[in-house]
Amino acid sequence: MDAMKYNDLRDFLTLLEQQGELKRITLPVDPHLEITEIADRTLRAGGPALLFENPKGYSMPVLCNLFGTPKRVAMGMGQEDVSALREVGKLLAFLKEPEPPKGFRDLFDKLPQFKQVLNMPTKRLRGAPCQQKIVSGDDVDLNRIPL
Repeated sequence: MDAMKYNDLRDFLTLLEQQGELKRITLPVDPHLEITEIADRTLRAGGPALLFENPKGYSMPVLCNLFGTPKRVAMGMGQEDVSALREVGKLLAFLKEPEPPKGFRDLFDKLPQFKQVLNMPTKRLRGAPCQQKIVSGDDVDLNRIPL
């Protein structure tokens, strides 16, 4: 599995849009009834991810169906096609329940998996876009989020 191809969610959304896998909805839409219905119908039809830019009564956009198809899941994992997800699945299964090597030969066989894990460093940022607006204390109000 390669290193992640995207610096952030915005990079991923740009690629999805370029490939016709993201549709921006600019019209005001009710987040309590309309967005749910539109997203459900689109998902069932195998349609694109949806970015509702103007949910009625909210200043925050709503992203739906981001990983609604196997193709978008593969793209999100940095893979070219769905068949590559099998390798990602094997790595995730290994990480979930790793077994210690049973001997030198087993250790040698597992080296590629261990190498992949070591090449997944965390990346801590101080000025990430998601940290530009921080709400804390009495200012926290979950009703401001279009859920």
